[in-house]
Amino acid sequence: MTNKFELSIISADSKVFEGKVENILVPGMVGDFLVLSNHAPCISSIRPGFLEFSEGTSDKKRYFVSGGIIEVINNMVSVLVDSAVAGDKVVEGDITNLISEVNDRLSAVDTVNKDDLGLRKNDLEEALKQA
Repeated sequence: MTNKFELSIISADSKVFEGKVENILVPGMVGDFLVLSNHAPCISSIRPGFLEFSEGTSDKKRYFVSGGIIEVINNMVSVLVDSAVAGDKVVEGDITNLISEVNDRLSAVDTVNKDDLGLRKNDLEEALKQA
């Protein structure tokens, strides 16, 4: 019996990862959650933050994702994200730029979703601390 499952991470630009993994830690909208083999089916939004997974070695792979969705069905996990950057290539300036973009949108007079943008800013600031 194997404890691995299929994981696909796809960004708007490309396929980021595809393979068998033992677990994945996801930055869910209401908190981080862990997906293991035989996880119950689910669909969830992903907030900006770090997604981590292990292929079975002691090394973990880590990606900064700017938000998206995850679907878990029958040991197949699909993660669709706006963008994904390998954890070792994340530049704090990139996250800072995203925060600046959110600040610009928050200061615009015609912005209608200020609560959502405020939450996104908080998530980005938390990710910046983890970078």
